[in-house]
Amino acid sequence: MAGASVARREIVVPKAPVLAMANRFGKYKPETEKAVRKVDVKEDETLKKMKTAWKACSYTHNSTMDYARMFKILKKILKKVKYTAKDVENFSIAIAEFQEETDFGGKAGFFLSALMNKCKDRQFAIHTNHLAGFIHYLGYKNTKNITVDGNAGVNVGWRMKCGTITVNGNARSHVGEGMEDGSIIVEGDAGRSNGWDMKGGEIHFNGDYNGIGFNVDGKIFHKGKLIIGR
Repeated sequence: MAGASVARREIVVPKAPVLAMANRFGKYKPETEKAVRKVDVKEDETLKKMKTAWKACSYTHNSTMDYARMFKILKKILKKVKYTAKDVENFSIAIAEFQEETDFGGKAGFFLSALMNKCKDRQFAIHTNHLAGFIHYLGYKNTKNITVDGNAGVNVGWRMKCGTITVNGNARSHVGEGMEDGSIIVEGDAGRSNGWDMKGGEIHFNGDYNGIGFNVDGKIFHKGKLIIGR
């Protein structure tokens, strides 16, 4: 597939309530949709500031601008806060209170990615099983080691620079698009167009997948067998 010249199409995430999105996507809906868990996290000053930063951020579907703006806002609001990977994990649980917002999935993915990339810690756990819908773009420009407890939306590991992402669930389409290095492991099933414009690194699918993208210059494995790359 390497060498094909195909322009990247921007992925448009449907503007719909998260529960409706989960219903529409069939087998990729989280099992917890049957009874979405209400998970409480003790709110401390760090979590309050993260929520303040979330409310100050907007989402316009311009990935480069949105991410840069979120990163800038986080630097300003969390300037004197030495937050840890545990704080980010707690926020990934507390974020459920915002899930009825329009474009929640896209905003959440970029926001969590910025939180992790800005943090000095290396190992992160992100929880999604308690959500009715998907978080998209998790691990955007990733440089860390991330474990996703649950399903991931579209473009997990988009433009990833290094590190690892392990999804202990399903992932939607375009896994590892534009990634430069590192490793992505999807323990469940994945959608289509995976590895699109991949420049390096590895993707491992341990469940089923629905297709590979164009311009793949990396390694893709299916159930331990190398299927793309050398």
